[in-house]
Amino acid sequence: MLSAVIQALVVGVLIWNSQRLMNHAVHTNAERVAQEYAVTLNLSLSPYAVRGRLPELNSYLAEMLSDPDDSFLRYLTVLDEHERPIIAVGKRDMPLPAVLREGGGASFKGVRTIISDTTLHARSPLLLKDNRIGSINFGLTTRDLQRARDEVLVQGGLISLIGFAVGMFMFYIFTQGIGRRLEALTGDSRQIAMGDYSKALPVHGDDELAVFTRTLNAMSAALRERIAALEQSQQRLSESEARFKTLFDMAPLPLTVSDRDGRIMAANRALIQTFGPAATELIGKRSDEVPFWASPVERERIWQMYRDDGAVHGAIAGVLLPDGSVGSVAIWSSSLTLDGNGAIIWALLDLTEELNAKRELKDLNVSLESRVRERSAALERANADLSAALATLQHTQDELLASEKMASLGSLVAGIAHELNTPIGNSLLASTALRDRVHEFETHVAAGALRRSQLTAHLEEVRMASELISGSLHKAAELISSFKQIAVDQTNDQRRTFNLLSAVQDTIATYMPRLRRVPCEVVLQIPEGLVLDSYPGGLYQILNNLINNAISHAFENSDGGTITVRAEAVDEDIIELMFSDDGRGMTEDVLKRVFDPFFTTKMGQGGTGLGMNIVYNIVTGILGGRITIDSAPGIGTAVRMLLPRTAPQRA
Repeated sequence: MLSAVIQALVVGVLIWNSQRLMNHAVHTNAERVAQEYAVTLNLSLSPYAVRGRLPELNSYLAEMLSDPDDSFLRYLTVLDEHERPIIAVGKRDMPLPAVLREGGGASFKGVRTIISDTTLHARSPLLLKDNRIGSINFGLTTRDLQRARDEVLVQGGLISLIGFAVGMFMFYIFTQGIGRRLEALTGDSRQIAMGDYSKALPVHGDDELAVFTRTLNAMSAALRERIAALEQSQQRLSESEARFKTLFDMAPLPLTVSDRDGRIMAANRALIQTFGPAATELIGKRSDEVPFWASPVERERIWQMYRDDGAVHGAIAGVLLPDGSVGSVAIWSSSLTLDGNGAIIWALLDLTEELNAKRELKDLNVSLESRVRERSAALERANADLSAALATLQHTQDELLASEKMASLGSLVAGIAHELNTPIGNSLLASTALRDRVHEFETHVAAGALRRSQLTAHLEEVRMASELISGSLHKAAELISSFKQIAVDQTNDQRRTFNLLSAVQDTIATYMPRLRRVPCEVVLQIPEGLVLDSYPGGLYQILNNLINNAISHAFENSDGGTITVRAEAVDEDIIELMFSDDGRGMTEDVLKRVFDPFFTTKMGQGGTGLGMNIVYNIVTGILGGRITIDSAPGIGTAVRMLLPRTAPQRA
């Protein structure tokens, strides 16, 4: 009985010790897993939380928690600062524990936990948008660990009962052997209790102690796996901390971390680059113990903002720069937890150069406003003088344009008068000869000596004289008609519909005497039917100036040449008119200034320099077209004009 009781007590103690160790290991492991999950979830959700984009993860998290066998995580709920849910996914059999909301439960590195039935409930803080503090609430299943613990208890109880029954009947036989095995098992269990989970307990036979040993070995293996998982989690956490430290150190903005009392705990490279090597002296000291602030009042003002609002958002303060001068920085702050203790991260932005530039720009603007007022007054006076000069110049240009038109019209009259001399002289000569022949014929008739041959000859002479007179007068009538149309169009410049070929032929006809003296041949390549609704007077003036330029410049001191006037329809609304010659051409310098008013290569020789300027103004202004000139020395000149079929309306 005593042996059986002792055996039962020993087994009970072993079961109790194993249960105690397992409960302790389960709670410790659960708290570490909860802390690992809290850190992992915080790192994963923080980028979305600070931007207010947590709802975007709802479907992803729901999919991740849809299979309860795929993860220890059973539910995940993110609450805002007013305990209102932002995200709620997973399966939760009961409301969130009120103990955790009230700050109760076990605390492990900032994570509060409580075990209810088969679920470990955990809660940790989360930084939300606009520096609001929410919380991550999640549940982890402990069903497997509790099942293993229950199996250990059941198996241990069975072993105890069987051992007690066997001890009642065979305590004499097995007392020594069981005692030795229990002693060895107890020693190995102590090693497990001391944390050595690597050694497997020896198993002898297939009795209750062997079953219990196998159970302990299974528990030890489970603990080894759990510890290995925890070690991996710890390694990942260390790597995450290393990455955070690297990002903190390499951030372009000066950053520092201090405790709640303002004692500097860390500083990155940007702070040293901005405030010099002396910034390293900040570590371990309060900011009022080192030469950093421009005055103690500045530090107190910033800390008062932090105490009142819980954070600093871009406040500008004066600080001492490495060269001893006072600069300005913008300061931001945010609270965080490091190793379970509250901390503050500070971000600084140097605004010294920007503010100095703004002040200089303000002073410059004041100076510029004064200069602008002075310059504006001077410009107003100059503008008044220029307006008067421009009005005088425009009046002079209008008078010169009218003079140029009248000069070309006078030249036209002279040419027409010279051209009319020939047909009128021929008509006068023919009529005089015909009168003499009529007197002779009357004499023959009065004498009665008229012969048939004389009558026939007289009729032939009358016919020839009549044809000569008729042709000459007809030609004179055509010249007078062309001159009349051109003169009317040039003097009143009225808009009308006209045929382009007829207008060009009329102009060329008036210049034929001068063209024959050069001598110069004119080739017209204008199809019939090109009708324009425009200003023929402007077109006559353009052709007059171009023909005068060709006679005066292109064919000066030459043996003659050819002028080609070509026209074709570019599209339904535009007609291309090309005036070209094979004369001397123009140099590049002359071509650049050909449209300038008062520019002429015959200054002092009768040239006014307004001919091509008038052409340009008529084409681009009155006729609403465009004009370009191509020319080179020895090749000739081509004037290309694009004219609309319907000229724009003008006053």
